[in-house]
Formats: sequence, C-alpha cells, structure tokens
Amino acid sequence: MWVSKTSELIGSSPLSFEDAARAVLERANRTLRGITGLEVLEKTIKVENDELCEYRVRLRLTFDMASESRQHR
Repeated sequence: MWVSKTSELIGSSPLSFEDAARAVLERANRTLRGITGLEVLEKTIKVENDELCEYRVRLRLTFDMASESRQHR
C-alpha cells in the first residue's frame, strides 16, 4: 500500500516563474523521494524601484511515502 503526502513550498528567482518552480523541485529532491507532481497555487512578482526584481511561486508538492513493510526492512 502506498500513501501520498503534500507539502506547500515557496520558491523565488530573479529570472522567471519556471526557474522559481525548478528551484523548489531541486531543493525538495535533496530530502524527499518519490515526488510525483507540483501544483502552482500562486504566482507573485516583487517590484522594486518600478522594476520586476523577483518571481515567486507557491507550490503544492506531492510525493509518495514508502509502505510500512518497506520502512521496516
């Protein structure tokens, strides 16, 4: 039996929303296994001195958790 879990994460980038989402996924991959999807919940842009300076995304990340039988090996 498999169980999935979700976490909300926020990432940012000076380049683009896609780059911000990629940064979240790269960081999540360091500690989580079995990532199966990302859902974009919100996009915002930080503005300073009338210039776009930072793209931010809030994501819901879904990942599978190992079954209990696999955890006890």
